[in-house]
Amino acid sequence: MKVYVVTEPESIRGIYDTWPECKAAVSGVAGARYQAVSSREHAEAMLRGEAVLLPPGAYAFVDGNHFGGIGVVLVTQGDDGPVSVKEVGTTVYEVFHRARLARLETRPKITTAVDSLRNILAELGGLFAALKLTPPGTSLTVVHDYEGIGAWMEGRWKTKDPVVADIVAACRALIAARRLTVAFRRQRGHESTFAGRNDFAAYNARADQLATQAAMSGW
Repeated sequence: MKVYVVTEPESIRGIYDTWPECKAAVSGVAGARYQAVSSREHAEAMLRGEAVLLPPGAYAFVDGNHFGGIGVVLVTQGDDGPVSVKEVGTTVYEVFHRARLARLETRPKITTAVDSLRNILAELGGLFAALKLTPPGTSLTVVHDYEGIGAWMEGRWKTKDPVVADIVAACRALIAARRLTVAFRRQRGHESTFAGRNDFAAYNARADQLATQAAMSGW
């Protein structure tokens, strides 16, 4: 259940169960820092000053939008912070026109798929692009805000749409061919980091920005 946490100033610091309660507390208060979080446990951790940091490892933050924009942020996290960060803003056309998928082999077919699937095509395009960009043999955590990414890849959702089925199959083939070990983590989209550090939310927001910028560039 979503709750609201206020970390500053001390006079109103605390957890609020509803937005009207939080709004009443922060309205007109200079320097108020607050945000919505997905659980009371998360809110309590923020009040203790505990940041949400990336554990060491390799991550791919992926996002896409209904305009066909795709954002990917590849992060290699060390013990003391990020060792490398690679950002990619692209489009469904650039990702799929050489993917050798019969249902997406031409620009008109890709456009038709965008019209039909909306953001889903770009969300899956982000995953496909990330898997191609990840070095072979990597143990990778894919962080996504669209639930279908993990649900389809882990077999929790059935791939009823033929285009979706083709892309999921292609992603599984990439994982096998590149000897990747892949885990999936869902991150709530558009989660603020105003009141406390959350690396997962911050990189997810950056992937979203890259997708928006790519879509605005035209394709």
